[in-house]
Amino acid sequence: MAAVLDDSFSSFGSPVKRRRPLAVALACHYLLEALAGRYRPLWLSGLADPLRARPSGPTPLGRRVLDALEHRPGLLVIVSDGWDNAPPGLAGEVLRVWRRKLDPAGEVGIVHVNPVYDAGRFDVRRLSPMVPTAGVRDAEDLPALVELARFAEGRTGLAELRAYLEERAERLVAAS
Repeated sequence: MAAVLDDSFSSFGSPVKRRRPLAVALACHYLLEALAGRYRPLWLSGLADPLRARPSGPTPLGRRVLDALEHRPGLLVIVSDGWDNAPPGLAGEVLRVWRRKLDPAGEVGIVHVNPVYDAGRFDVRRLSPMVPTAGVRDAEDLPALVELARFAEGRTGLAELRAYLEERAERLVAAS
C-alpha cells in the first residue's frame, strides 16, 4: 500500500478550521501505517518524519502519484484537497493515462479522499473521473471510504459491501 499525503500550503485549511486538512492527512498516515502490512508514505514535501509536517509550498500531486505508482502498490490512497498546481492538472493526467494505458485491468486500486468540502458545489474536488473520490472528515472513516470506493470501481460486489457495512454497524452498536 502507498499513500500520497498533501502537506502543501493549501493544507493550512481555512481561518475557521486551521490545519484541518493537514491533521486529517497525518491521522490517515498513522492509520494506514498501522493497518497495512507494507506501507509507503509519500508526503508532497518529501518529508521523512510526518510529525514535522507543516503547510508549505506548491501541490505537486502528479509527481508524487507517479512516484507511488512506480512501485505498483496493491492500493494507492491519495489524501488531498484536490488542488493540483505544480504543474496544474498533472495528477489527473497521470491517473487517466495510468488507468487507460498502463493499468487497464485495474490491478492497482486507487482512491482519493478529500478532507475539504466545497460548500459552493456541495461536493469535494476530484482529481480525475478515473478515480473514485470521497470526502473524509475523520481519519477513522478511511477504511469504510476505501471499501465504498472499491465498490464504486467494481472491485467488490454488493454482497461484499453489505457484509462489510453490516460488520461495521455491529461493531458500532456493540461499542455504544
